[in-house]
Order: sequence, then C-alpha cells, then structure tokens
Amino acid sequence: MITIGLSEIKVAPAAPNGTMPQESAMTKIGKTYKDTAKISQEQAEVTEHFEEGRSAPEVLKKNKKIPKLTFSIMDADIDALVAYIGGTKVPKGSGGKTKWAFDGNEPVENKAILVKSEQGLNFEIPNADIEAVIDADMSAKGIFLVNFTVTPCAVASGKALRAYDPKET
Repeated sequence: MITIGLSEIKVAPAAPNGTMPQESAMTKIGKTYKDTAKISQEQAEVTEHFEEGRSAPEVLKKNKKIPKLTFSIMDADIDALVAYIGGTKVPKGSGGKTKWAFDGNEPVENKAILVKSEQGLNFEIPNADIEAVIDADMSAKGIFLVNFTVTPCAVASGKALRAYDPKET
C-alpha cells in the first residue's frame, strides 16, 4: 500500500483510555499549510556493550523513539491560539476588541488527533501532547503560521500511535 498526501487533520478531546473518538465527533484542526505535514521518527538510542579488545559489540540495547507529527496551520484565530498555544481569551470590554492574552504559564490540554491521508493509511493518536508555537513572517509576502509538534502519549489500553487502512471492511 502506498500512502500519499494529507487530506486533513482532525482533533477532539484526548482519550487517555486509548479509545479514539468517533470521527463524526472530531473537527478539522484548521487549514494545514502546504507541504508542512510530516510524521517522522528519530533514530533509536543505541547502547553498545563490547568485549575488551574487540571492535564489534557483543550486545546492542536499542531504545526506540516514538514517531512525531509536525505541521503548520495558516488560519489560527483567537480560539485556536488559546487551545493549542495556551493563554486566555479576553472578552471585549466597552468598545474594545476580543483579545488573546498569553504569558506562557497556561497549560494546554492533550488532544486526540486523526491524520487522514489522500490515499493509503490514516493515523490516529488518542492521547497527543501538542506543542504549538507562533511562526509569523509579517513581511509583505509572509504569513502567520502556528507550527505544531504532536507527540503521542501513553494510553491505558492499546498503543499510543496507530495506523489503519480506511478502505478495509
């Protein structure tokens, strides 16, 4: 099976028990900026044990890293900033505007994430830690982006990251 392209990324409240929310209960996270979505895995941390005087290891201990999802959205509004970066939504006062207020101390809740491909495998993360940061190029040709790094976290039942064929019956 060949997996190509991103269709959309959907989000819902986290499911630490390991049960993904129904897709109908999930919402599109935003407009994913072209060519930014990637699932990648770092090399395993390897510990080698050698016999004295030998250059080839006797035993290798590998500690694998979990794949992470990275992408950017280009249509972040105040609610998205609060949900994914942190901060608070300050209602408009008399004659004022609704504002996003941020000091860096606000927690961001984990989310359930569904990555739908154009063709091939879809990926689900029932309990995802999200680190989102602003990446705004405010030049004439620039754009305001929010960059996401999504790390699958442990769940009570099942695995932290799963892939499936949406066409399978």
